[in-house]
Amino acid sequence: MSDTAGEEQSQSVLDFFGGAGATGRERLQGILDAILELQGVSTRDNNGNSISASLTNEDLQRLLTVFASRDSGGGGGGGDGSRNVTLVSQDDQDDDDDPDYVDEEEVEEEEEDDYSGYFYGFGYPASQRHWDRSGWWPEITEPQKEGLELLFGGEFGRIMHQMKARDRSKNIARNILNRGASFRPTCREDIASEILPNSSGTAVASYAANAYVGQFSSDSAFYYTCVRNFRLHVYDMKAPFKPRPLESRDGHATTMEIIKTIQAAPGRWTITDSHLSPDNQRMIYASISSTVHMTSTLDASTEQIPISFKDPVPRGSRYDYWEDDEYGIWSCKFSADGNEVIAGGNKMIFVYDLLADRRTVKIEGHSDDVNTCCWADTASGNVLISGSDDTFVKVWDRRSLGGTGKPSGVLIGHTEGITYVSAKGDGRYVISNGKDQILRLWDLRMMRSNSEFEAAAGRGRQYGIPGYDYRGDAYPRPRYKAHPLDCSVMKYTGHEVLRTLIRCHFSPAETTGQQYIYSGSSDGKIHIWSLDGRVVQVLDRSYTLPMALDPSGPDPQDITPARVRPCVRDVSWHSQEPVLMSTGWLGRRWGHTEGSIVARHEWKGMSKVRGGLEDWVERRKTERAERAQRRAQRRDMPGALTAFSVAMLVTSDKEAKALSVQPLDAELTNYGFPQGYFMLRSIGTGRMLDVCQGFKEDGTAVILWPMTESSFVESMRRPECNNQVFFIDTSGAFCSRSAGHAIDVEEDNLVIRHRRPVTLPFPNSYSHALPRFAYNADTKEITVTFASDPSYPAAPESRRESTSAAWKEKTYYLSSIPVRKPPTLIDNASAFLTSAMSGPLALFGGQKTNATPDMVFDGEIDLAEGELAEQDRNEAEEVDDSPEPLRPVKVVALMPEEVVGSSDAARLRRQWEILPLRNTKSRTGT
Repeated sequence: MSDTAGEEQSQSVLDFFGGAGATGRERLQGILDAILELQGVSTRDNNGNSISASLTNEDLQRLLTVFASRDSGGGGGGGDGSRNVTLVSQDDQDDDDDPDYVDEEEVEEEEEDDYSGYFYGFGYPASQRHWDRSGWWPEITEPQKEGLELLFGGEFGRIMHQMKARDRSKNIARNILNRGASFRPTCREDIASEILPNSSGTAVASYAANAYVGQFSSDSAFYYTCVRNFRLHVYDMKAPFKPRPLESRDGHATTMEIIKTIQAAPGRWTITDSHLSPDNQRMIYASISSTVHMTSTLDASTEQIPISFKDPVPRGSRYDYWEDDEYGIWSCKFSADGNEVIAGGNKMIFVYDLLADRRTVKIEGHSDDVNTCCWADTASGNVLISGSDDTFVKVWDRRSLGGTGKPSGVLIGHTEGITYVSAKGDGRYVISNGKDQILRLWDLRMMRSNSEFEAAAGRGRQYGIPGYDYRGDAYPRPRYKAHPLDCSVMKYTGHEVLRTLIRCHFSPAETTGQQYIYSGSSDGKIHIWSLDGRVVQVLDRSYTLPMALDPSGPDPQDITPARVRPCVRDVSWHSQEPVLMSTGWLGRRWGHTEGSIVARHEWKGMSKVRGGLEDWVERRKTERAERAQRRAQRRDMPGALTAFSVAMLVTSDKEAKALSVQPLDAELTNYGFPQGYFMLRSIGTGRMLDVCQGFKEDGTAVILWPMTESSFVESMRRPECNNQVFFIDTSGAFCSRSAGHAIDVEEDNLVIRHRRPVTLPFPNSYSHALPRFAYNADTKEITVTFASDPSYPAAPESRRESTSAAWKEKTYYLSSIPVRKPPTLIDNASAFLTSAMSGPLALFGGQKTNATPDMVFDGEIDLAEGELAEQDRNEAEEVDDSPEPLRPVKVVALMPEEVVGSSDAARLRRQWEILPLRNTKSRTGT
């Protein structure tokens, strides 16, 4: 800019502010001092002398651009509050390397007119900074289909307790009470998966500087933090809390037991990441330099072992510092065995072998800073994950890197930089927090190939907000919701990713099955999502209690929220207990006072459940009504005893006569079957459900047989084929048309059942309620519901004895049974000769063998097709190639995980097609 143009800009700024009594330069200098004072930056030294930065023509131009560009078009020094300007002095240039530091001189050329003239989100118009996000990211109140598929896919913990929790039949107190009576131990996940931390927390530690990391060890025996004053703290989580906080000179105060405080080696700006080894004996930390340091956590040693990621110094160089190889490490993690370290920095990803004491992997994998990296699995350590400010999460397989340095795949979806990546540990699922305010869940099997990524990157299209800097206090309205090649499985929103690199994690595997995802937020809240997309818990750090109170004690009735909402950067979930620890920053903006507080969030029972006591009482009433309705439905099953019939059994004749007869229920329920007559065809076999030979006797078997009559018109059918016709009677029982009796289940087989009198003790194998058959049109499956254990065990001799309730956890399906082709003569001869050669005495009867259960379970004795459990069939036993027309049909009992893991052939055997009969030949009824 020329001198004449600079003077014109200076005069324009002076005219804009107005005023008199001083020269233009002095007047503008005073305005700059006032702005710096408002931002919390001192403009005078200890002696009272001015230390304000000198103004240049470029500064004047920036001031003119910022203050002259107004939405309302008004002038003067006032404003409508839609602008927020932060000015930094030349002394702070060393802070440029910090991704959490705002430097407004790094202005990029804008691509859109809507964003021109504004600096990194601070100068965006009010319409861009304050906008309604509900339409852009609507609140998820119902489970999402993709999330439910994840939950019931068997890869995120147990399934049964999730199903019970969703139909509100889960009772944690009853599960705990019945642990001793159960024939198998109760899984911790079944009890603890629904118990989430629900308190706003109690402060347990405070620092005079910002804490960047706060995490439990893998076994939750330790908790460690790293702070910007280059101190690392390790706490004992098994020790009780102290009644009074211990304070140190550096501003550290805590009620936790301190194991060790480590003074870190000098670095740049702050410690950006730290990680504890699996054995809890070593800790590594990074500080935006090419060297990661490792130190001991359990002994008093102060030794700091440097782990250098720099390239070797070229021969002939006079200096041991090679300027072109300066990598600022932002993230570092131990491997699962503690023998390797992964690190990410300036566009680079590294792996260091601690045993060999050398760097083994160096990849220039990104076009911007690598903010975060991790291992994809806990077994091999071959797959690496990296997230960068270039908006991409990349997957690297060390086995296929070779000399290409190309990623195995790229996870595309974010429109802004990545702040953190966290792996589930199974080598399949990864989550990432993005500066686009979205947390995404990825399946590595669905990642984009590197060729797709390069083709998209070659077009040079940017989908983020031009000039946006997340270190501000607002996220402007974005241009795109996601990248066009978005391959993420689920998206979770509601939190704010501003000011710093907010972290996210999976919930613990042992207590929750990793079915939750949680993250900090710059608005002072901790969000916990279910995998199905719903926000199940939000903890507000503005209501965190002071350190003087007991973290496990009852909360006060009236809690006054803090004036400043802390920025929650990191959160960690205890591996064994419903406890969260969060680190929150107290400063509002950069350049203001620092400080951070660690809070402990516990599950505190009903005292912390959302809603008041009245809500809890009302919910209990609703649950009682639902349970009563379910009991009534079970009592009203076909053939079940009603309250009146039970009373007749247990009362005297006089008392029975005094009882009034209840009116009949006029409501008819077909349980998914059509009204009138119908036939059932097995999709797996193509055969029809058939009463064997049309017999009517009690106990006649029901089988599968080829269709004997192809016409579906009543007047055109032969009466002798009605043994393949069924109906639902007025009581809801499943009945045969030819026999005129209901269908019962006897030892897993379908049989004709005549009505029988009640015998005691009820129920028993002779006298019991008829099962209820229900058809699901979506799955085409027929389920069978029993009012009592279908094995009808003997009644306990005393009240102290109890019968097993395991049958209630199973689902009973009607299924065909495959029948294999009988072996030929050559097959039998081959088997005979093989057995004779292995045991010669068997030919002469000289050796006798008795079958034992172990022999059967070991596969030494073959069972018949009907004797095999449905879930135990192998690939050969799934074959159904017998030329015989008959196929057995049985009721099979399956657990939910067995249903999910069924083969395609097993699913087809459980599917049925309903063929209703018609009274007229025309389908239209004309």
